[in-house]
Amino acid sequence: MSVLSKNALKTNIQTELADNNAGAISAYDVRHNMEDIVDSMNQIVASGDFDATTPFSGSNVRAKITNDQYGAFIAESGVIFPYGGRQLEAYPGAISINHNALTNLTAGDVHTQYLPLTGTRVMVNNLGVGSNWINSSGNGPVNSDNRGIRFQYAGVNTENVIFGNKSKVIFDVDSSTMSTAKGVAKAWINFDATTATPTINSYYNIHTLEKLDTGKYKVVFTSGTLGDNFYMALGSSNARSTSASEEDFNMNAVGTSLRDGDDASALRSVTFVVLDEGGQYVDAKINELVVYGRGPNEGSGVFPNIITP
Repeated sequence: MSVLSKNALKTNIQTELADNNAGAISAYDVRHNMEDIVDSMNQIVASGDFDATTPFSGSNVRAKITNDQYGAFIAESGVIFPYGGRQLEAYPGAISINHNALTNLTAGDVHTQYLPLTGTRVMVNNLGVGSNWINSSGNGPVNSDNRGIRFQYAGVNTENVIFGNKSKVIFDVDSSTMSTAKGVAKAWINFDATTATPTINSYYNIHTLEKLDTGKYKVVFTSGTLGDNFYMALGSSNARSTSASEEDFNMNAVGTSLRDGDDASALRSVTFVVLDEGGQYVDAKINELVVYGRGPNEGSGVFPNIITP
């Protein structure tokens, strides 16, 4: 038995297994040629001689498993793909690839759903963060809940921006701070009462300005502006029909006494009354009202101390 090339096998077969007219073919001739073929088969297949002339085509090549063993192709020199080059390492599967082992991780800007670490590009679409907190702590060594800001879905047309109770706003321009918005005015109005119909010059959270009589008005707030009727209403007036100079001012008193409404059966409101020194009600040129108070669901904070004599 010998390991022979394909051409050597063919030569032996043609020589030793010629036409048998003379009866010169022995059993040995047949047997050793068949044994040579068996011994030489692996080398012939492994040599790749068939690649150019008779490559595998038209069907799959299968290495079948027997008893849960074997059936594997061992490619010690790698696998060559016509359009991808030589592969020397096994593909670990989609769930086993280490992201940091990939090449060209920092080349170009192909992941437009991410923000570049260098900050060289703005986002190309909206970014939803759910109800998670956005802060400098992140998911770090400290509990970052209630630090920074988060967003709250409040309806199809409404989103709430929530500042955590462990956070405060610091203005870089002067280092002033603000930890709550209770100090911000809830409503205001500036109006001229000398015209036939009062003229509103500026306003915020005002639903209606109603003239009750000379020098007497009712200011109605937008629904949801205030949570109760214990708010501060600060009013002023020049008590004159003109405002052309700094002298256009008469001594007067502005009353904001009557608080009404509950935002359920009626909107909340306050009266605005201008009374001059002579006890006369006046329709004045300049009338101003600013309101501070708690909004719906707003807390009051720590209750102040009360000290008596």
